[in-house]
Amino acid sequence: MLVVSLLTGILICFGVPIGGLVILLTRHKKKGVGLAFLWGALAFFVSQMLIRVPILQLVLPGMAWYAVLQLDPWAYGLFLGFTAGLFEEGARWIAMRWLLKGRTERVHGLAFGLGHGGIEAMLLVGVNFLVILVLVLAGQGSLFPLEAGGVFLGGVERLYACAFHVGASLLVMYGIRRGRQVLWLGIAILLHTLMDAAIVILGRAFGVGVLGIEFFGAVVGLLTLALGLGVYAREKKVE
Repeated sequence: MLVVSLLTGILICFGVPIGGLVILLTRHKKKGVGLAFLWGALAFFVSQMLIRVPILQLVLPGMAWYAVLQLDPWAYGLFLGFTAGLFEEGARWIAMRWLLKGRTERVHGLAFGLGHGGIEAMLLVGVNFLVILVLVLAGQGSLFPLEAGGVFLGGVERLYACAFHVGASLLVMYGIRRGRQVLWLGIAILLHTLMDAAIVILGRAFGVGVLGIEFFGAVVGLLTLALGLGVYAREKKVE
């Protein structure tokens, strides 16, 4: 069962974003779809892997106020959630506003979100699952005493995380498209804060288990996607 769970997670982490991009490229002949996907991936990589994560892991641990902050689940959760939202949504806005050069149709937002959420899934989960799968098949599974259920849940988590990134990308892009950038960027940051802060707050302040936290994340992710799709659908209806 562990092998099946690993294969499922790998398929989700790599297949969903790449497959989604192929579908978008096949069904839509708009220019810039592939570029939007690449900029979305780069926005995550730069904002998180090159800036925020190194700050959290290398800079802040040496500061007294950060050590105190970690003792309070509400303050620590909100700090992690807000910084994630600020860095990632800010990177989305910069890439969309200055690098996509007016390509703000729905298909571009979908591609951007798939790139952003896809590279996150690949780097944070997919690569690890690939390495573990190789070692398990080579008879070294004892090095990774993992439960199949937990691994499967980790893969499924990437589905709603990617849904969130697609929805948030649509919101930020819609704000640029309609000239209401501050409003929709702010909404995206707020939703991102809510989603990520809950991981710490629900578990440490309320004792919510893994399944409860995952359920909350899935609800926020799907609602964000629905909101992103909804604003574009409303625009089309009005026009």
